[in-house]
Amino acid sequence: MQQVLAPHLFQSLEILQMPLLDLQQMIKQELSENPTLEATQEQADEQIEIEQGTKDVERDEFDNEFDKLAALGEEFDSFYENRQVSGGSDAEEKYQYMMDSLSEATSLHDQLLDQLNLSSLNEYERKIGEIVVGNINDDGYLTLDVEDLLALPNFPVETLDKILDVIHDFEPAGVGARDLRECLLLQLKRAGKEDSQEYQLIADHLDLLGRHKFDEIARAMGLAVDRVKELAKAVAKLDPKPGHNFSEERIEYVTPEIILEKKDGEYVITQNKKPYPKLFISQKYLQMLKDPNTSKEVKLYIREKITKSKQFIQSIDQRMNTIYRIAVEIVRIQRDFFDHGVSKLKPLNMKTVAELLEVHETTISRATTGKYMQTPQGLLSMKYFFKPGIMTTSGESISNESVKAALGEIVRDEDKKKPFSDAKLVTLLEEKGMKIARRTVAKYRDQLRILPSHLRKQH
Repeated sequence: MQQVLAPHLFQSLEILQMPLLDLQQMIKQELSENPTLEATQEQADEQIEIEQGTKDVERDEFDNEFDKLAALGEEFDSFYENRQVSGGSDAEEKYQYMMDSLSEATSLHDQLLDQLNLSSLNEYERKIGEIVVGNINDDGYLTLDVEDLLALPNFPVETLDKILDVIHDFEPAGVGARDLRECLLLQLKRAGKEDSQEYQLIADHLDLLGRHKFDEIARAMGLAVDRVKELAKAVAKLDPKPGHNFSEERIEYVTPEIILEKKDGEYVITQNKKPYPKLFISQKYLQMLKDPNTSKEVKLYIREKITKSKQFIQSIDQRMNTIYRIAVEIVRIQRDFFDHGVSKLKPLNMKTVAELLEVHETTISRATTGKYMQTPQGLLSMKYFFKPGIMTTSGESISNESVKAALGEIVRDEDKKKPFSDAKLVTLLEEKGMKIARRTVAKYRDQLRILPSHLRKQH
């Protein structure tokens, strides 16, 4: 059996995922195209009445499918997982129309989604690809905890490898890399230099290159020191942050959807409804629908438009409700963070919140993409609270943001004339109960934009 997802559910998923500014533009467009939808109301609310004997199947479907939040995620994902792909199907055409109608790409995330939708991946692979793209930061690096995906029941490793290979072919070159080495190697591979000495230098000697150990590199590679320096200059022309140019192209104005305040020792969560215009069904067209002098053709047109207006309003309400419920769980789970700061940020994955709300994990991903909370700790992306963690020597689980915060404090307080090496940082973190590998320290240091010890040294 082939499952067909109604067009209004496609619209609902789009509304759930899009940032607030994009939604405001969508509302303006809908107001201009649908005469039964208004942003003001001159008189009291009136129930929408459909003539007796008429059948509004699509409206009933919408009400039934949105009785539970789970419908948003599970209906959409079962559509991908269970339907048989058949060329030219009506459902596929509607899906393509939705993707073609998305707003023009203006950010790295949007650019990557556009490329994903044009890729050769099938629908199921694209769904996973959306999660991967949603976890690529502004510098172009993949921050997703791949282990979480691989831990899913029956998740095929080869599928993720295939998706990553496709994303690594996207523009800009190097995007989707998991660390600096992979980022630079992807750029050289794109330039056809996979067999070059530059490629070998980065693949095997990046740590030595970062410390300017040209003599050691020359001995290991069997090259003259001058040649190694030439290779180093060529490597320096590569972009260590391929996504950075996209994030700098525009000033992004962020409006929080959730406002969190502490009052009398308790946290109060408020939905920020100011950016949302109040949408209503036009009283004029409701009266025309009841008027016996209105022709059947006009009534059919009005009924279709009113149904569309109601579904649009319900989709926005559903979006607000989903975001609010996620915020409630975030505040409950991360209360220590709001009280004490980043050192108390708990590890959290989307699967945990999805299970609490009885929705699909991808629903949480869509609902937190591009959404922000104003909190006592500042304006934060809702995705900020979903962090992988490590186990401390005392058996406590802490987030990687807590480790980064501790790392930043150690470096800030170090003797600038004798800065700590990465090996020493490993030891100092372990003394704080945080046992992590040296390569992880180097990775976190790079993410915090902390230079290597030899470059931090002050004379």
